[in-house]
Amino acid sequence: MNKLSVLQNNLRALGNLHGKAFRLTNLPTYFWLEPTNNCNLKCVMCPTGMDMLRVDKGFMDFDLYKKIIDEIKGYASAVTLAVAGESLYHPQFFAMSRYAADQGIKPILNTNATMLTPKKAEMLLESGVTSISFAFDGFNKGQYEKARVGAQFEKTLGNILYFLELKKKKGKKLPYCVLSILMLGLEECTPEEQVEFLARFKDLIDEVRVREVSTWGSSFKNSTAFSFRPNPVYYPPCSRLWSTGVISWNGTVLPCIYDSNHELALGNLRDSSFKEIWNGRPMMELRRSMLDGTFLSYSGLCENCIVLGTPPIMGIPSGIRLSLADAITNMVGYRFERLALALANKLRKGRFTSKTVG
Repeated sequence: MNKLSVLQNNLRALGNLHGKAFRLTNLPTYFWLEPTNNCNLKCVMCPTGMDMLRVDKGFMDFDLYKKIIDEIKGYASAVTLAVAGESLYHPQFFAMSRYAADQGIKPILNTNATMLTPKKAEMLLESGVTSISFAFDGFNKGQYEKARVGAQFEKTLGNILYFLELKKKKGKKLPYCVLSILMLGLEECTPEEQVEFLARFKDLIDEVRVREVSTWGSSFKNSTAFSFRPNPVYYPPCSRLWSTGVISWNGTVLPCIYDSNHELALGNLRDSSFKEIWNGRPMMELRRSMLDGTFLSYSGLCENCIVLGTPPIMGIPSGIRLSLADAITNMVGYRFERLALALANKLRKGRFTSKTVG
């Protein structure tokens, strides 16, 4: 991975976006690859957990995975190995992570940590993963177990703490570890409970981050199961269509991670290359709908989307901030993300979509 070329590619993406180009001269540097869309929980804010998936469930074939990594390794900087399922469910997850790392791509993991046994903790530390987001939605048992239905507060918390203690014992700086807590409004939490909870992570976690919840576009826009911010005002175009790639377990290329039912499938990597799909007719038409403002008539998937509903900062739209932050992180380290969040909250007077606590 050439750090400078990754940054240049993202600046080119920003230029194409502001120039209203729908056939792009840049390729995405940030990818989401889905090892599986199976999950062991019934989370109230997830289409998979709520049995809303109308597509087949499965596990990505390792040969297909290697084919994808081999194709994108010339321009990809990072790959989050998760979309609509629990990645540690995949029997070859650690081989997947190591293969990406060996090809010069940073593997990133989002996990609910319920399957993170001591053995898997050891394997994860040696897998090449550079960053982990532990999805743990609550400061107390009530908050957590009402959100993460099927999980046990103390058991999952123990899994995470064991991993962090093992990482510290081995003296490893990476993976950069974030405890990610969605603000779902399911149960109250006292300030004392929050302080007590955060104290358990002292000198272990790199960051505890609270985040606004996404409704997966239109999937939960009428839900009363949890609280969320309505997004009646949009800030198109969605710059993720200019800067990131999403690939499902069966090789289908999607426009974004919230398309859990593949409503806007753009092509399949079993039949075409990613470069062909990136500037193929379906993707260009979708970008054009973003530029001319017809995207909601084109598809209802974007309705109430947290990405489209977040204003730009200094001319940089919400979607592309992810890949730009990754490009800068390559040069200065993961602490940059924490500083960037602090700046975003300062500019937004504390009302940004996520913030660091503790």
